[in-house]
Amino acid sequence: MLRKLKFNWLNISKSPDDEFGIYSIWTKSVCIYVGKAEKQSLRKRLLQHYHRSHNDRLNAWIKSSHELWFTVESVKNLNSIDAKERNRIKSYAPLTNINLRKKENQYGNQLTSV
Repeated sequence: MLRKLKFNWLNISKSPDDEFGIYSIWTKSVCIYVGKAEKQSLRKRLLQHYHRSHNDRLNAWIKSSHELWFTVESVKNLNSIDAKERNRIKSYAPLTNINLRKKENQYGNQLTSV
C-alpha cells in the first residue's frame, strides 16, 4: 500500500523532484483525483495542483476545508505510464477526473461533488 501524506506545501516540497509517475489525491478513503507526471517531476506536478489546478472540480476540493492526502508512485518506464494511470482511475474511481466523467460512469460508481 502506498503511503499517504497530507496534501500541503511542506509535504509536496519533499516529493521526488527527479522522478516521474502516478499520483493520487484523497479525502479520507475516497479518491478525488488521479494524475500522471511524465513531462515534469512528481513534485512540480503536485505543486501545480496545490497552487491552481487545471481541473475546476479538483480546485474546489483543494480550496475546501476538507483534509486532503496524496500518494505518489514512481514509474521508471514512461512507456507504461498511460496504462498505469488508466488502471488507477479504473480501480480508484476518482470523483473529479474529467476523463472518468466523459465515460459516463462506466465503472459503476456514484459520482458526487464537494
